[in-house]
Amino acid sequence: MKYIILFALISIKSLYAQTVTGRIVCSDDKQPASFATVLIEGKGFGTASDENGKFKLVIPKEYAPDKLTISFLGYSKKLILISNLKATENMIYLEKDVASLAQFTVVARKDYTPKQMLKKVLKNIEKNYSTDTTSFDAYYRETLTENGKYIKYADAVCEFNYAPYQNKKYTRKAYTSAWESSSTLSDLPQWPGERLHRYHFWSKTLKKDQLKIIESRSSKNLTQQNLTANIEGGPLGLLGKDRVKFRQYFLDKKKFNEFDYTLKEELDSINKEYNYVLYFIPKTAKEIRDTTIKKWRYNKRFRNNNQEGKIVIDRNTFAIKSIEYAISKNLKKHLCTFTTMNIKHFDYRIKENYTLIDGKYYLTSIKQQDEFLYKDTTDHTITPYNATLEILIHNIHSKKPNSFKKENLFANSAANQLFDFPLYYNDTFWTKYSQEKPEFNIPNDIRKDMESKTVLEKQFADKHKRDTTLKAPLAEIIPYKYTLHKEEIIDNYAWMKDVTQPKQNKDIMEYVSAENKYFDNYFIPLRKQQRSLFSELKRSTEKNYESLPIKKDGYIYYYKYIGENEYPIYYRKKENSTKEEVLLDVQEMSKDKQYYNAGGLVISPNNNIMAYYENATGNDNYIIRFKNLKKNTLLKDSLTFASGIVWVNDSTLIYASQEQKTNRTNKIATHQLLSNQKNDKVIKYEMDVRFALDVWKSKSKAFIFIQSKSSTTSEQHYIKTNAKDFTPKLFYFREDGHQYQVDHAKDKFYISTNKKALNGRIVVTDTSDYAMNKWKTLIPHNKKVLLSSLEIFDKYLVIREKEDAQPRLRVLNFATNKSQNIKFKEDYYSIGLGHNPDFDTDSLQFNYSSYITPKTVYNYHMETEEKRIVKRRKWRLNKYDRYKTKRIWATAKDGKKIAITLFYDKWRALDKKEPQKNKILLTSYGAYGAGQGVAFNTSIYPLINRGFIYAVAHIRGGNDLGKKWYLDGKMLNKKNTFTDFIACTEHLIEKEYAIKGNITIQGGSAGGLLMGAVSNMRPELFKAVILDVPFVDVINTMLDDKLPLTTGEYEEWGNPNDKKYYNYIKSYSPYENVAKKDYPPMFFFTGINDSRVGYWEPAKMVAKLRTLKTDNNILLLKTNLNAGHGGDSGRYSYYKSLAMKYALIFDLYRNPPKQ
Repeated sequence: MKYIILFALISIKSLYAQTVTGRIVCSDDKQPASFATVLIEGKGFGTASDENGKFKLVIPKEYAPDKLTISFLGYSKKLILISNLKATENMIYLEKDVASLAQFTVVARKDYTPKQMLKKVLKNIEKNYSTDTTSFDAYYRETLTENGKYIKYADAVCEFNYAPYQNKKYTRKAYTSAWESSSTLSDLPQWPGERLHRYHFWSKTLKKDQLKIIESRSSKNLTQQNLTANIEGGPLGLLGKDRVKFRQYFLDKKKFNEFDYTLKEELDSINKEYNYVLYFIPKTAKEIRDTTIKKWRYNKRFRNNNQEGKIVIDRNTFAIKSIEYAISKNLKKHLCTFTTMNIKHFDYRIKENYTLIDGKYYLTSIKQQDEFLYKDTTDHTITPYNATLEILIHNIHSKKPNSFKKENLFANSAANQLFDFPLYYNDTFWTKYSQEKPEFNIPNDIRKDMESKTVLEKQFADKHKRDTTLKAPLAEIIPYKYTLHKEEIIDNYAWMKDVTQPKQNKDIMEYVSAENKYFDNYFIPLRKQQRSLFSELKRSTEKNYESLPIKKDGYIYYYKYIGENEYPIYYRKKENSTKEEVLLDVQEMSKDKQYYNAGGLVISPNNNIMAYYENATGNDNYIIRFKNLKKNTLLKDSLTFASGIVWVNDSTLIYASQEQKTNRTNKIATHQLLSNQKNDKVIKYEMDVRFALDVWKSKSKAFIFIQSKSSTTSEQHYIKTNAKDFTPKLFYFREDGHQYQVDHAKDKFYISTNKKALNGRIVVTDTSDYAMNKWKTLIPHNKKVLLSSLEIFDKYLVIREKEDAQPRLRVLNFATNKSQNIKFKEDYYSIGLGHNPDFDTDSLQFNYSSYITPKTVYNYHMETEEKRIVKRRKWRLNKYDRYKTKRIWATAKDGKKIAITLFYDKWRALDKKEPQKNKILLTSYGAYGAGQGVAFNTSIYPLINRGFIYAVAHIRGGNDLGKKWYLDGKMLNKKNTFTDFIACTEHLIEKEYAIKGNITIQGGSAGGLLMGAVSNMRPELFKAVILDVPFVDVINTMLDDKLPLTTGEYEEWGNPNDKKYYNYIKSYSPYENVAKKDYPPMFFFTGINDSRVGYWEPAKMVAKLRTLKTDNNILLLKTNLNAGHGGDSGRYSYYKSLAMKYALIFDLYRNPPKQ
């Protein structure tokens, strides 16, 4: 039926529409008008010409009496009656717009060459412009049109502190980061449109340039094409176009030779004075026109020098009075290019004016117009857009400016978007301002377009109110039926699953966008608290952080976070040298990318080649790149679907290769630098789909180990690093249920094994004879203690182990065969091994933290047992004694004792007299044998400081109480995980830590499965449920062996192709068990690029909940359209998301839902 309706619509359209084609040409040079807008006048309907000036427009019959408006920057607008057009081959000529030239009269007088003039201008900058920081007031406005009609409006009254002008260029360190965390917390990725290319909108500004928004307002988004992208950077970003101050492009001495300049002397007929006028055009424009060279957009000369225009210069002072420039006409089609579902910019025009005030010239206005096209590849339409930004400076202060507080700044940042900035509409302020400054009133043409339904003032106000008429999305039910184990299974929402290109799937994206819109509408009144929480979380970050240095082969390696930067910069320097070498500037590499992650540096033995990983999607597919550190250039070589790099020599490496669909590392291969990856030799192949491969080099550097591992079994091979033959040799054959791992020191192999030792034991054997009957026990099995990892030294063995949910480090002295635990005053903490590359040392490096002790790196003398702090994270707590860490024990359904760790502020939480006031956030994971640590985490302090108890349940499925604790929470014992969590919740209620219905629970990934399961089983226990990237569609995912992780997790959940496991999984899988009952408020979060847990899993469960649940509690789904399993990239992005979740939680406790 859906397709019949679609056919009918197409048929009707063809009956009542006419198609017009033609070509638009510039009359002055007969060149095509590339990307001219073709609009039906006043109707908000149209298209754009292509790069050859050709256009095609399907005109509805009702528009037949109207006119076409043809617009092209620099040329006069042309109106044509539609009735006068032919069906095809319409030739439309545009005349040059000479209005801007009419005020000048040219005289034939030249005193200087163009370059002499430029040098004089630059030499006199400090003389002509303010050399002091200037304070001024300004009005700023930004608008966006779609098909010629205004759809977005935002403006602001601002106060600036503007850094001085200087004769020399500012250094790189003086500029602010384009990725500084913002105050609007706007999302960068947008669907179906993408970002309004920051590259074109943004210019660098200085750290000393400050902007404070006095008041702002913004309209509703009236788009008809579902474009959600905003202008980025706001007023300060526009001031970055001050070319006099920043001396860029055509005003950069180093780039003078990239332009052709023409100097004239002209009479300004308005001001009746002569000025020098310097015209410029990039040489690349002529080269492209004359030689038709293609792909100039990839040429650095083009990217940096693509504007043509004019500079008006005072004859007496050589001060620039105005600058006007735009993209050179011949370069428009090369400015950027379409990709799938993308935006193409093709033109922008800048006008800057400077005014003489008290002997100095000051910037008084900047206006930018930016034209771009949105090409929708699903319905093959092209929509033209125009963004206009304008700042008008109206009050320059003579007094010395006062610096603004950091929290009040509106930074020139990618995620700072004025359209999202207002949190309320101050009608009193704006009424008064419009009376005092009528020149800044909203223009009538904007009102005409945007007030057809609601006046702008009402839009300004309504934008900050929830739309109570907006109903929750209801997904279409399309039953998908299949038979398994003679049972017919119906999945109504299977259509939501698209493993290849979900962003190109219109039905999926319509649903996802509707859910995001519903979420955003609900969140409107919480935006203010999110910003406040984000600032609070951000303040806890060490802005200027330097990692602990690592020494390797004569170099010292480390990384830094600098200032507001989201991403690190990796460095090295030679030992005994202070000269830093930048290895990887991830901050710079992330520029103009919506998601970016890079790191994992591995240096070749000769210290000259660096391998590193790169990811720009958020999924689990990484690219390995190579950099020549001597030449500071990237090699023309890369590895896709690769991980686990090990250098064999300076030109050969071994790596693990992934299957492209499942991401399983099924091959180990060798690679020669600068060779084609297709020619790489596979030296180990893993056939069993339950197993994945890994490769690493031993601490001794004598062996390369290759391990094949499932969740229950492992097998290890080795290659000697000095071997010429890279054929791996088997250490010990594979046995079901036997897990072992080998390390090496001197003439011994040290083996961690679970053979006849459920919690593990450590054995040692000679490298010359390592048969199992030669294995000698070094650390015996202990039923109460789980062995986790080890570190080998010449005189010591250090073991990380865990007992009763508490990890510890134990040091064994080989000479005495005695061991001691490293002791601390705190009862509950997290501890792990650090960087220990040397054997011949008494010093052990380890990491320590607790809920109140920041991450601390210690050097521990294993002989004297003395500890020395090497590095500690900066953090100061007020009143340590206020905070308490406590461990209590709940009783499981089968009588087992379950640990619960509590952390709270004794002054604010735990009211025994009125437990109804107590608030708890309870979290857990309960899968894969992953433990729940007690590590320092600044992210929990917003909870603690608001009176919450932070509780962690150490349930089965994790390994906190040993390997059996894990085994009792997997496969056919999985339900123990859920009943344990419920038992912990009931224990907290019984002991009056909180009352029923006042505990919020949170879990992510497999922990999200836990949240979904207990919400189905005991929904009345919980205040709210947060499910992060939740694994909730267990049966359908485990039936799809082409998905990442599925086959490798048969030993965790079971294979539902086996009826026994199918029936068991079906009994708890959250999606299958949604029922007609009341549920607490539930908040689902996912990422469209998640390759571990598909976005469709939470989407399907939310859709099913909407049709079945019987309560009125809020149910929300938020899909990140640019991230994967780990969320957004950047060190502050996590805080943005967390602040959102906290705002939701705190609101529920302030305003509990009505029952």
